[in-house]
Amino acid sequence: MFRLVATDLDGTLLRSDKTISGETEQMLSSMCERGVLFVPSTGRTHMELPDPIMRVAQLRYAITCNGGGVYDFDEQRYIYSFTIDKALGVRVLKACASLPVYPTIVCNGNRHILTDARGKVSDYVIAKAAPGIVEKSHRSTDLVATLQETADGLQKAFLYSKDEKLTPLIVAELRNEFPELRITTSGPIYVEVNASGIDKGRALGLLCEHVGIPMEESIAFGDAANDLAMLRAAGCAVVPQNGTDEAKDVADIVCESCDDDGVRKTLERLANEGTLPALGL
Repeated sequence: MFRLVATDLDGTLLRSDKTISGETEQMLSSMCERGVLFVPSTGRTHMELPDPIMRVAQLRYAITCNGGGVYDFDEQRYIYSFTIDKALGVRVLKACASLPVYPTIVCNGNRHILTDARGKVSDYVIAKAAPGIVEKSHRSTDLVATLQETADGLQKAFLYSKDEKLTPLIVAELRNEFPELRITTSGPIYVEVNASGIDKGRALGLLCEHVGIPMEESIAFGDAANDLAMLRAAGCAVVPQNGTDEAKDVADIVCESCDDDGVRKTLERLANEGTLPALGL
């Protein structure tokens, strides 16, 4: 019986337009009310979860920043947080200055977006960022200074590639220069930088230990490279049809696409099979 459902958001639970259906929202709340722990597992911060996710009844935990943090909404704090040393983070930002990327950083759950001297965010970033991300972010004309001034280390650097064809080259260059960091992608133009050894799979294991649920009683949904560790760690791995071939290679189940409510339909089938509590819908 699965007692914990961890799901990636963008490209997995969320549709291409970054929404979820009313049926999915209702199903998630019903599932939580029947004792299943629903855990958003995302590259976003805890403050960037879409409103429909925040409305889910009894939402308690979220794996954020690709495993860089596990946030407890009831206690309003990170129960686990893993950061990149400030000096190393500064080196990453300085390296980004010569790469075709738009950088953002996350410190203690707060995202800081680079702006021009007038405080304007690039139109490209606004167009490519998920709805609600830019609006909830802090602006900075100097991310190095922002990082140096914060009391916390760098939870994550999130880089927007200026051209998806260049993304593999950006990843290769960063991995070559910073072998001590974890460099992954979550989409064609999204490059994510975390501390070494930090990923959604490790965060899922820590959360399962924290709440007393064996890993084999967890099910994980994901679509991209930054989900692989979580998919491998969970008791059951599910990848939507729109997921990458790399993700599908580690899947126990390939379900309908994110635009066809693949997460909801899979959970409903599992409930009908008896491997998930009845959803009562």
